[in-house]
Amino acid sequence: MRTAACIAFVLGLAGAIALIAWQGFGTVSVAMGTLGAGVLLLPLIYAPHYLGAAGSWSLNFPDGRRPAFVRVLRAIWIGIAVETLMPLGGLAAEVVKARLLIRDGTRAADAASLAVVDMTVQIVVLIFWALLGFSALIVTGPDETLFWPIITGAAFLTLAIGTMLYAQYANLLGKLAQWGARSLRSPRWQGLADNAHHLDRTIRAIYARPFRVAAACAIRCTTRGLMAVEIFVAAWLMHNPITPSDAVMFIGIICTLRAAAFVVPGGWGLQEGAYVVLGQMIGLEPEIALALSLATRARELMTGIPALLLWQVIEGRSLHRLIGGRPEPMTSELDPA
Repeated sequence: MRTAACIAFVLGLAGAIALIAWQGFGTVSVAMGTLGAGVLLLPLIYAPHYLGAAGSWSLNFPDGRRPAFVRVLRAIWIGIAVETLMPLGGLAAEVVKARLLIRDGTRAADAASLAVVDMTVQIVVLIFWALLGFSALIVTGPDETLFWPIITGAAFLTLAIGTMLYAQYANLLGKLAQWGARSLRSPRWQGLADNAHHLDRTIRAIYARPFRVAAACAIRCTTRGLMAVEIFVAAWLMHNPITPSDAVMFIGIICTLRAAAFVVPGGWGLQEGAYVVLGQMIGLEPEIALALSLATRARELMTGIPALLLWQVIEGRSLHRLIGGRPEPMTSELDPA
């Protein structure tokens, strides 16, 4: 997978560069130049999304075992940076978030189950925004034949989230691990089965508070709209204003495409191509559409690189403790009792 991700990154980056070269580096740079210092506004517009995501995640922590909000916020900040800038971003982000929680003293079962539930919440939000984006495309798009492919895609996404929820609620992780333990008759597999059963119980305990899970989804859905505001403001600063519906279309469809192509780090090439195609539907020149894509890239780098550097500092301290023979300040206890 690592090799495939590297190849996908190289091909995607080459595709993005080819699109820019096709329009002319000078033309695209002029379009970006119209944004100017306004690019510094984009991280400020996006910043509340971190607070909303941290607040959403905090709702699902067990009572009495919720870490300080600033620690949850730090895990969210680093997780989003991993998701947007690294290969296998979505999956890797949940692993990193869980590890950061464990380092801060959260029980391993709580951290793992919270990561699984938060990933499910994000998929629900992604589906919601995909439906918004494709609905805006139906209104904007000139081709009525888009309707049935969009409906089919929405049905597939709904089936996917339904399957994921059923797998979490029906104790499938524990049953799969138990089947492996019986088949292999290995003590290691038996231990894995016990841990998987405990993870299933912890996940079900979270879903036993449906109003909190629903509130977490609502908060995430709301704060994701800041990405549409970001695109709207960037286009306005470039003197090529778009409508709010157009901004929703960009975010809903492009975020869905990037999630589907998770093996491509940052969706390089795919995002740029999608911006050009969708931009043409609403009358944007290709160089302006590419400049909008590059503006979002600039915000991702401005907010993501510091987060990745902080993550490396944290992991470096852990390595230093291991070399010095001191245990990490973390717990791997699975039993919440």
